[in-house]
Amino acid sequence: MLTVFRSKAGADILMVGAQAHEVLQALGREPAAQGIFRGEQIDEALRYLAQALAAATELPPEDADANEAAAPAPGLQARTWPLRNLLEAARARNCDVTWTSA
Repeated sequence: MLTVFRSKAGADILMVGAQAHEVLQALGREPAAQGIFRGEQIDEALRYLAQALAAATELPPEDADANEAAAPAPGLQARTWPLRNLLEAARARNCDVTWTSA
């Protein structure tokens, strides 16, 4: 299942359900089928995200062979940067960011 984040401040952002749930938790929200970050709530959500990113430890998979050329899975920071940019743009324009399951 996909989650779509929307705002008048920028383009829609699509995330796979499990990753969207992790990102929502990092933003201080319980995963739900739909929700909203009001303009005045965005600063708090970005603070939660900064704390989550500071606490995240990006470790390689235990079963990865040192000789393998496989790329590691994207970490929390890589998965959140588009949404973080959208939240910052929404804060600057004082508009909301919503999400819905697609």
